[in-house]
Amino acid sequence: MLYDKLAGIVAAGKISHAWLLTGRPEHTLEQAIMLAEALLCREGAPGGQPCGRCASCRKIAAGNHPDLQLILPRGASVKIDQTRAMQYMANLESYEGGRRAVIIHNAHTMPPAAANSLLKILEEPRGGLFLILTAPLGDSLLETILSRVVWVRLPENLPLGETDSIYTEEYLPELQKERELAGLMREKCRRLFELLPGDGAQLVVLARSFKEDKQRSIPVKRQMRVFLDELLACLHEQAVVNVRRAAGEQAELPLSGQLVFDKNGALQAAALVEDARRDIDGNVNGGLAMSVLFLQLHAIAAGC
Repeated sequence: MLYDKLAGIVAAGKISHAWLLTGRPEHTLEQAIMLAEALLCREGAPGGQPCGRCASCRKIAAGNHPDLQLILPRGASVKIDQTRAMQYMANLESYEGGRRAVIIHNAHTMPPAAANSLLKILEEPRGGLFLILTAPLGDSLLETILSRVVWVRLPENLPLGETDSIYTEEYLPELQKERELAGLMREKCRRLFELLPGDGAQLVVLARSFKEDKQRSIPVKRQMRVFLDELLACLHEQAVVNVRRAAGEQAELPLSGQLVFDKNGALQAAALVEDARRDIDGNVNGGLAMSVLFLQLHAIAAGC
């Protein structure tokens, strides 16, 4: 099912030419494809959901819709040649005489040149062309891009659909890889929260535990980026739980496992994680950046 907030926007006819879906990668990819299906649907079910029966929906389910382009990162990032190919498509007419949609999954991985080529399309949108970007966090994209998209944050507890009945083998490997990597990095985050109250020695060991996963073709930097995205989600959870408990409400910690930071400490920690992400996206040694980050988080936790 398409997320109810997205379906409501489609049903109301308040459709933007550019969207940004943020949240867990496995959620954003699934919802981006479902949103494209709803936008290209020829009939439309009540409430803004795609009908699943028309020719357009059937072609998306079969992975051969000529007016849907899915761009996935190659290696650690979306490449400039991929966005240039998208620019070329943006200037073409629809193959089927209707709407067209382009999905850029994990758009935050675009290098500056690729982001700038995307910006040109956003500044001069063509009628009937819809761009759907995904990213774990919106503020990892250029401000000029954020100002031109409808930004929808997907909830952490959004259920995943029955993907084997919706997606083809073309989409499934990427979706499965996203789920597996996110799960592995989530467990590493829980381990970090277990170690933070300790003496700090094990934190350095944990920081050096990121290694290239050759079996899944996942580079170290990709793992670190996903880990930091998961860590930010955990820190957000810590801040929210503190606020809710202070108001006398019950609140659990399903992501991070145990409460380590108070509200202010979680916000301080989140700022450091953002700094670490910028360092890792640059030329800073990833293992060193993680070691420094973990020890900084240890110091903040000790003061909470």
